[in-house]
Amino acid sequence: MTRSSVVLACALAAATCTRPSEERAGAEHEVGHAAAAGLTVDVTDRLAAIRTLAPGQLALWAAAPAIEVTVEVTPAAAGRWRLTVGNVVPDAVVALDGAALTAALPPPRPTVVVRDLDLTAGTHTLHVGAADAGAAGGFRVVAMADIQTGLPTVDQVFAAIATTQPRFVVCMGDLTDRGELAEYALLEAQLTTLPVPFYTTLGNHELWADSARYRDRYGPATFQFTYRGVAFTFADSGDAGLDPTTEADVDALLARAADRTQLFLTHFPPIDPIGVRDGSFRGRADGQRLIGKLAAAGVDLALYGHIHSYYAFEHAGIPAFVSGGGGAQPERWDGIGRHFLVLDLAAGAPPIVGLRRVD
Repeated sequence: MTRSSVVLACALAAATCTRPSEERAGAEHEVGHAAAAGLTVDVTDRLAAIRTLAPGQLALWAAAPAIEVTVEVTPAAAGRWRLTVGNVVPDAVVALDGAALTAALPPPRPTVVVRDLDLTAGTHTLHVGAADAGAAGGFRVVAMADIQTGLPTVDQVFAAIATTQPRFVVCMGDLTDRGELAEYALLEAQLTTLPVPFYTTLGNHELWADSARYRDRYGPATFQFTYRGVAFTFADSGDAGLDPTTEADVDALLARAADRTQLFLTHFPPIDPIGVRDGSFRGRADGQRLIGKLAAAGVDLALYGHIHSYYAFEHAGIPAFVSGGGGAQPERWDGIGRHFLVLDLAAGAPPIVGLRRVD
């Protein structure tokens, strides 16, 4: 959570810290695109990381409940390909060129699908994910943030989450403490205990190391998906603000979902909710500008992390919550401990937010 980590990262990165996230914001636009082994793969809206693209093997990590993938196949690459998609809903459907693939291979866990594809030369479209993504009706998700040093025991938080029976989990960042490879490996192992997908952005602690470590595993940090008429817009504020490229992307995403029920999720609160700690955007004007944009876009709920506590407040009339109870060192004397938020959502209805304590 400490602001010193952001300052130190800036100091080490360059002599000036006016735009520490420029390279990372540009690299976001390359997520979901790859060409190798006779295949060109393009994930619509960058909603998946391409983890493997090798002869006969295509592996993805989904960043949304439903993803679309365009695959161009050269004549030399035509034939059987093994498709593996992680981070999917347990009842995910896979369709190739509009035809459902029912011959499933045994997955290693409920949030993974495995299919063998017979690909002919040419262009194909894959759809993977929840068949009910476009349906009407309410649903439940869980929101959390700030795992960090709690990685060894975050499976306890995941077990508590599972009892609430959410469709998926959303996270506002700080998955690791220092962005180390061993920490990402441990997070992968802990995610196998979570029976639903985990969609996330990054936090400042992922930036202690090369941000490609995050991006190559989990995909974009700034993105948007819609499930059952509710839009979820995630933004990378890992440097205690939005890079100009990221801000332009967020503008477009907010506008695209302005006619829907919309949630906005990022790591840093734009403005400190109680004003007595260094837990907000590094520039007050930047934070106020973002809040104005959220209000103009009709955002219905804003969710933040970074502060290892819980606060319910509002800005510009938007209900807002800080929930940093994923397991990192809690704020002293507040007594909140590990916790998460349970969100009951439906298109056209105000979000209902409940606090659930783990400890």
